Amino acid sequence: MASQRKSHVFRVTGTSRELPDGDLKTALQEALNNNFADDERSHIQAEITIVPSCYDSDTQRVALVQFRGGVPQFLHELRVDPLGDWQVEMGDNGIDFDCHFFGFTQLYAPKENEPVVAE
Repeated sequence: MASQRKSHVFRVTGTSRELPDGDLKTALQEALNNNFADDERSHIQAEITIVPSCYDSDTQRVALVQFRGGVPQFLHELRVDPLGDWQVEMGDNGIDFDCHFFGFTQLYAPKENEPVVAE
């Protein structure tokens, strides 16, 4: 059985709460597509998960982006320097990609109408 290469997860901060999750995913995918090299568009797929911000959940959300098929060239520097970040404009906002996850980052969105229980 062939081993599957591990994918790399990037955190995206600076995303606004103004857009519904579906629209935010679409805008983020468009920002990614605008930065893919021509040959990357056909074989790299981004899986985007939107989660609440641990710091300012009233105005911001965080996205987790996992790439299948390789890391895009424009984010490759973050694999070399994992403490760095990469900034890009998305609409009227600047968003930041990183892979160091310093600070708190929620890794999944809780189900609506269910209490959050910490034990």
